[in-house]
Amino acid sequence: MHKSKLIRTLRKLSEDELDSFKRFVSSPYFNNSKDIIALLNMIYTDELIHKSQIDNEKVLKKLFPGKSLEIRRLTDLLYALTNLLEEYLSIDGYRQNRFQQKLKLMTLVYEKDLDALVNGVEKDMDQLHDQSPVRDSNYFYETYMLYSERDYGFRLHGSISGNESLQIKSDQLDLFFMAQKLKDACEMINRSRILSVEYDLTMLDIIVPYLQLHPERYGNYPAIQIYLNMYLMLTSEGHEIYFFQLKKLAQENEANFIIEELRSIYGYAQNYCIRRLNQGDTDYLYQLYEIYKHILNNGLVFADNKNMQWEFKNFVSIGLRLKEYDWTFKIINIFKDKLPEDVRQNSYTYNLANYYYESGDYKKATKLLNSVEFTDIYYNLDSKAMLLKIYYTLEEDESFYALVSAFGIYLRRNKLISKDNAEVYNNLIRFAKKAFLLKSKLPYERGKNYEKNLSRLRQTISKTKNIANVNWLQDVVSELEIRK
Repeated sequence: MHKSKLIRTLRKLSEDELDSFKRFVSSPYFNNSKDIIALLNMIYTDELIHKSQIDNEKVLKKLFPGKSLEIRRLTDLLYALTNLLEEYLSIDGYRQNRFQQKLKLMTLVYEKDLDALVNGVEKDMDQLHDQSPVRDSNYFYETYMLYSERDYGFRLHGSISGNESLQIKSDQLDLFFMAQKLKDACEMINRSRILSVEYDLTMLDIIVPYLQLHPERYGNYPAIQIYLNMYLMLTSEGHEIYFFQLKKLAQENEANFIIEELRSIYGYAQNYCIRRLNQGDTDYLYQLYEIYKHILNNGLVFADNKNMQWEFKNFVSIGLRLKEYDWTFKIINIFKDKLPEDVRQNSYTYNLANYYYESGDYKKATKLLNSVEFTDIYYNLDSKAMLLKIYYTLEEDESFYALVSAFGIYLRRNKLISKDNAEVYNNLIRFAKKAFLLKSKLPYERGKNYEKNLSRLRQTISKTKNIANVNWLQDVVSELEIRK
């Protein structure tokens, strides 16, 4: 029984949902079987949904004392209760969508010719639809559905809601189709860059030029303009102008979109900045910072617990790279309590240590990094790399070489570290060790041999592809060249 989809589904419901489902099953409108009610009560009272193993015979004996134990009887009850659960979830979801409820009522009013209710239902629908400030692609679809029903009523009775409903219905379908097509095309492009898949986007060769030729008709629809500029930002040669236009449109029309949609829109803008940075265009570091600052100030960050800690890390890293220390310190302390509890200590400690490191307070950074046993591999690797840089800078020979040894052992023994990651950090250790050795020789050795080894180190670093903290290593070599 514990493997049944009924039990697996019940385990995922909240306490309020479970109580609501119990009332649903107990209602004679939905269920007349006392055996089903008894089974559900047993699941509740015996807490069967929390047990890893459930004895079917014990359940049958309790449900049907003194009767033959036929497993089929329990199977049938489970099947029936599962159907009721599916019905409950469907109805509960429907109840939370007032638009769909009113739309269905509209259909019934027209079909049953309930003329006394027509005007009131139509007025309620208009008010409900217009009250929402959201004007995304779903709004176009709802408007299409609304006027589709009105046109249906007109065709049924010829006197309801005027003939203009057909034109509005057609126009709204166009708007929905184009907005959703652009939105999906952007996601297809995004996925094709991550996964080895190809999508057919030929329809966009018609839609995009058509929209560009008719700005007077479609220029006032934020959903269309935002996704049009997003698509052009991803596909056209003059992509930069579309990035700035997208950023401007998004900020001007935030009230027209739900938070999840805004997060997605700004996510595309963030990814564009990151791509430009990867191409060497450092001007986009500030653009990325501006986006981060905006979404943080407006509560548009942290889409889900899975990515929250990494978004947090990105914000801190960008702020520190721009030396926006006050802003970064404020962000670290404001958002630490918003992090999921299971990663909060690791994430907060690492990012605060990174702040102290970048702002030059190596003592506080070292103390923080040594105060926590980082359970996450990535934090562990990055914290060890940060300590390596600190010990190098402070010329703490004993601590530096002890960490080099411990770091190497960690990379060899931890089976969860991929070969690529191990290579990246092993290269950091190798080159940092060589740089430290050259640095320690500076007071005593400044001849041609020293210069030769230093030049060889720079060349080797430049030829090696996978190195963690490569910019730091290059700066270290440059500093040694100045001091030689």
